[in-house]
Amino acid sequence: MMKENLEELVRELGGEIIDVGKPVKTVEQAVEATGSNPKQIIKSLLFISEKEEPVLVVVDGESRVDLNKVAEIFGRVRLAKPKEVEQITGFEVGAVPPVGVRAKTVVDPRVLENEFVIGGGGRIDRLSKLSPRKIVEYQEAIVADVKAK
Repeated sequence: MMKENLEELVRELGGEIIDVGKPVKTVEQAVEATGSNPKQIIKSLLFISEKEEPVLVVVDGESRVDLNKVAEIFGRVRLAKPKEVEQITGFEVGAVPPVGVRAKTVVDPRVLENEFVIGGGGRIDRLSKLSPRKIVEYQEAIVADVKAK
């Protein structure tokens, strides 16, 4: 996806891009920059399945991904290397948006407990604010429990 089109896509989905003006690389920094709580922050993490297919996993900021749960759906997976993330998504680690990424997508149900969520905005100093339902709809995502206990 072209970076210029991300802002357009987010707007089309009823969301907005938040220009933070400084790098935001952690859930804590995103909470601080937006005044939201960690449950509203989402992480969009790219994994590579044993079939060499990219898998985008979206969890809330309080959760960690359980690799075994993801493997139950997609076969064995590993976290993508930073270079792979950039090659596959066009975005650097920490800036990957939850929409517009060409990858099979799974969204943890906890993400859907929010009216809106805040995630990567295509650049390290930007965030996207979207309805989690729009993320699932646009990405044709599977909704499945993939968080670690």
